[in-house]
Amino acid sequence: MAYALSRKDRSVQAALRRIATEEIDRALAEIDDPDMPQPEKVHQVRKRAKRLRALIRLVRHAFPGYAAENAAIRDAARGLSALRDSEARVETFDKLMEATHSGGFATIRTYLAAARDHAAENAHSDDDLARFRAELVALRKRVKHWRLTEKGFKALKPGIEKTFGAARRDLRLVHDRASDEDIHDWRKRVKAHWYHTKLLRRLRPKVLKDRAAKARDLGELLGAHHDLAVLRAHIAGAADLPIDADARARFDRLAAARQAELEDEARDLGTRLFSRPAKAIAHRWKGWWRDWRKAVA
Repeated sequence: MAYALSRKDRSVQAALRRIATEEIDRALAEIDDPDMPQPEKVHQVRKRAKRLRALIRLVRHAFPGYAAENAAIRDAARGLSALRDSEARVETFDKLMEATHSGGFATIRTYLAAARDHAAENAHSDDDLARFRAELVALRKRVKHWRLTEKGFKALKPGIEKTFGAARRDLRLVHDRASDEDIHDWRKRVKAHWYHTKLLRRLRPKVLKDRAAKARDLGELLGAHHDLAVLRAHIAGAADLPIDADARARFDRLAAARQAELEDEARDLGTRLFSRPAKAIAHRWKGWWRDWRKAVA
């Protein structure tokens, strides 16, 4: 089944257990797939970890085990980040060159690609994936015993409000003073709202599918902004990068200008997505939930 609550779920608790189990099973299948390249495995299972964390965050208010399980999933996935980070820097460089129709920075790309290849050669991805797999197997056993203290929409409402409200507050902060860290924090809230919209999209399929698509687009804009911030910091601190100060400065200005463009796009889209108060959104979704559950009855 999809990453979403279903009318076939007997309760929110049953949906929580089902969706978590399905995500774990898909991650295990990806790890065990002999035909999937290792970098793709790492990328996919890290996404599964994010989806799992967003799932339990939605019911955090009613889930006594939230803190422990969130930490377990986060810590298990953390060991998979090093190889992905070096690959992401190359991908970010290529996207920057494509978006700005620029050239003349071949030395930087060669440097980044060499670092990526070195990381791949020296990575312990097999061991890291094996450890992550063991954590997932243990988590799958615990999922069967997950319990919520609230039923129905009461288990969902605080998570919806908290995530939406945080994204809305971060939008106001970004309008006032947009540091790279502020925008990165906003991105995390936006992505959590995106996942929650996907999880609840069947309440109003057309409306929430469209909202999820916009939240995904906003998350990608903010993700591209963050990737450029990471790349700029990496290049600025790369003492062994064989380019002169002028070339380094020109590259940084190019990346900064692209970040500014992404910020403008993100603010416009974010203003449309988060124009209403969090309580109003939760109240509206509660009505949709009531209608959806009546259809089941």
